[in-house]
Amino acid sequence: MSTCPAASHTSPVILVVDDQEANVQLVCGFLMDEGYEVIPASSGAQALERLASQVPDLILLDVLMPGMDGFAVCSQVRHMPECAAVPVIFLSAADESEFIVRALESGGVDYITKPFRKAELIARVRTHLALKTSRDNLARLLTEKDELMAVLAHDMKNPLTAISLGMQMLQAKAQPDTHFIGRVTTQVETTVAEMRSSIESLLSEKARERAEFPLAFQPVNLLTAVNSAIAALRPNSAAKRSSLVLTAPHTPITVLADAQALRHILDNLISNALKFSPPGSTINVRIAQNPGEMPACIVEDEGPGFTREDNAGLFQKYSRLSARPTGGESSTGLGLAIVKKLTERLNGTIKGENHPDGRGAVFTLCLPPA
Repeated sequence: MSTCPAASHTSPVILVVDDQEANVQLVCGFLMDEGYEVIPASSGAQALERLASQVPDLILLDVLMPGMDGFAVCSQVRHMPECAAVPVIFLSAADESEFIVRALESGGVDYITKPFRKAELIARVRTHLALKTSRDNLARLLTEKDELMAVLAHDMKNPLTAISLGMQMLQAKAQPDTHFIGRVTTQVETTVAEMRSSIESLLSEKARERAEFPLAFQPVNLLTAVNSAIAALRPNSAAKRSSLVLTAPHTPITVLADAQALRHILDNLISNALKFSPPGSTINVRIAQNPGEMPACIVEDEGPGFTREDNAGLFQKYSRLSARPTGGESSTGLGLAIVKKLTERLNGTIKGENHPDGRGAVFTLCLPPA
């Protein structure tokens, strides 16, 4: 469970389609010089086969090819749901306006005539990759807005219903006594406080997510960082009569990280373990480093673990686990998504899985050694 492979970093992937091998080699060479990953294809049919196994970030497509020309390929790409948003730049020796119009009408975003200069090609590629990133970000923000509204609608419906019922109870009672009024108003006040807490928690998580604070990488003693996070959560564990048990090697383990980001990750993982474990549970936090692997911090709880549906959306924003907090704590569904984002910024890895003996969930955080 504490296996920590090195984090991988991928460059934009570009599919290059041309029936002339010399052209493919030339274009691929230009792109690889700039750090891009390339997928070569020598025909339209082969290009579609490549797309079936991997979706690139951009396609460079020849026009005049035997069998299936570039127009037909582009039209098919636009009808593939997973590839519909991939920009297609046509490369062709044909410079007639009718070819350019057909290329754009078939779904292309640009048209470069051969022969071309490397600087021109790379500039066009960078421009359309940047535009695609902007479109993807906009689509993501719109999706997040819809998800946020769905979360708010879901989480506010039950409390508002409880408040409405309380008011109806007061109105229905002919002569409500002081005790009855106090009981109903106390319930309403408690419900309003829970709603306020839920909204504040959600907004706080969103603010931290948007912060994108700059990272100051430095050697950090992992034991010191974990101890600090555990100390801050002792009151929470005491309130639930739970135990926080730390196991660490005698030899110090130092990681290269940003102390603030690491603290946020540890706070979230350990507080989640407390949140989803029943009262009286034991939360085990272990620090380990196997030979040839990155240092790891493993957090084990005694909650219900994950369902198959949980695993599919574990680190996605607004994803709600099937388990519910056992002490009335709020849960926005944003915490693990932020943990994932911060971990990747620290060049580390994070994974969650069920404990082999079924005792709960296990999260393994791995960070590069200093």
